[in-house]
Amino acid sequence: MNPDSVSKGILGIKNYLAQKSVLQIPGFPVAQTTDCTMTFSAKSKVIKYYAIAGGMIQSRVDLGSKVKVKDRLYQILSFNKESQLPQVIDICAEHNGLVYDISTNQAVNQGEFVLGIIQ
Repeated sequence: MNPDSVSKGILGIKNYLAQKSVLQIPGFPVAQTTDCTMTFSAKSKVIKYYAIAGGMIQSRVDLGSKVKVKDRLYQILSFNKESQLPQVIDICAEHNGLVYDISTNQAVNQGEFVLGIIQ
């Protein structure tokens, strides 16, 4: 488990329970979360990127980044079985959008999910 993710999750639960008046915790609910809005998008606007080769993911864009066409999304350091040097493969955005989902693994097999963009 990622300790940072666990602590953020616990803060979110405390904030939710305080906002619903289930718990009374000093400093909760957090003021900056009371005016949050959600943006919804059609599923047809979602573009998922899958690994074109197996290898190690590097230089991946951050979650929440806005990308434009031809921006580099990530690189795959691909190892081959032919006794040659590893190859770096750049994967670029095909559409403008917002990175809304990324995989947790740094190592991927060909065809595995790497990241998702909403147009």
